[in-house]
Amino acid sequence: MSRAFVKEDSDAPESLPERTISDLPNYMTPSGHDAIQQRLAELIAERDALVTGDLQDRSQLPMLERDIRYFQARLQSAQVIEPRDALPGKVIFGCWVSFVDSNGEHHRYRIVGEDEALEHGSGHHHLISWASPLGRALLGAAIGDTVTWPKPSGDLEIEITDIEC
Repeated sequence: MSRAFVKEDSDAPESLPERTISDLPNYMTPSGHDAIQQRLAELIAERDALVTGDLQDRSQLPMLERDIRYFQARLQSAQVIEPRDALPGKVIFGCWVSFVDSNGEHHRYRIVGEDEALEHGSGHHHLISWASPLGRALLGAAIGDTVTWPKPSGDLEIEITDIEC
């Protein structure tokens, strides 16, 4: 039998590339920071449970270890931005922003940190990263302002209708 297709260290877990860490400032809302801490605790508990498990379960260890390193690094670099008591008059980090696009569709999104937007899924919870094209277009805008939402399908003009922080 040829050994060309036999993995030499079939019992050893394979190494995975590290998750990419953004070069941008790591802004987080307090709730986003709490969610990342909770996610890290879940990953550590899952890893600890797998360490005592059978060999098949251990195949998940490299991915868990990589994700644990990622979230530990993100928590260490976190810059938690506390919400403001007074309305800022302009869109800032952590605000909910309502707007209507040039097609007449109404939208409402909260501008949060990169990890918070990714972990919660921007479509389901209406969370967008401050670093996303829409997030950057909205930041600094005031009620009544018209800004351009750069979309892959083409730019869309939007008018800010409400800001809640």
